[in-house]
Amino acid sequence: MVLKNTKGKRAGMWKKSSAVVLSSVLLAGVLASSSDAAVATKNVQVKYNNVKVTYNGQLVPTDIEPFLINGTTYIPLRMMAGVFNKNVAWDGNTYTVSVTDKEDPRIATLQAEIALKDARIAELEKKLKDAEDKLAKAEDDDVDDRIEELEDDLNYDYGDYEDLEWSIYLSGDEDEIEVEIEVDLDEYQDEYDDLSTRDIERLVENICNDIWDEFEDADIDGVIIDIADDDELHDFYGDADSGDIELDGKEI
Repeated sequence: MVLKNTKGKRAGMWKKSSAVVLSSVLLAGVLASSSDAAVATKNVQVKYNNVKVTYNGQLVPTDIEPFLINGTTYIPLRMMAGVFNKNVAWDGNTYTVSVTDKEDPRIATLQAEIALKDARIAELEKKLKDAEDKLAKAEDDDVDDRIEELEDDLNYDYGDYEDLEWSIYLSGDEDEIEVEIEVDLDEYQDEYDDLSTRDIERLVENICNDIWDEFEDADIDGVIIDIADDDELHDFYGDADSGDIELDGKEI
């Protein structure tokens, strides 16, 4: 009687079918449900079924084939750590697996570049603000110069209006001009009394129109004052949008 070598045949069938494999595997708490589980040795049924792992559609290579135990698939931690760019360390004394982030040198490079660009942006923003401040100051200085020059012109044109001595003072900006017209009634009371309402209206109207020739968008607030007694004789207002002028609340 010839004995056949059935052991080799069975081994071949085992590999070919990738069927259920019974193994005595030493697992230290692998199947435990909590971190407080006791260390134990268990016999488990491991199933190799040609399990594949893909990441974004690409097959993830591994030297250790994934397997199933009681319907749960187990894959090598180091394989997935490589996929997600993590470090994996094993502490045999405490039986602890540590997973940490890998430092990507590209991130450090990008962060350094961002820091440089932020510093450059801050520098440019400061230069821009300085330039805007200088421009605004120059514009303010220009407006002040124009108001001062206009004041001189008004005093030249109307300083002796109807044989009285008038002093005209301006202040404000491009949007609003304040006008103060002064007369000394201690000296010119008789001449002032000889003025008609129309004479006063004409003085105010001419001054407002001259102001609008230089500052067309400026509203005008003005008063006529007797500097002898510091009394307000008249007030007037000019609306730049409509061109209307009011004297003592009445439109001229």
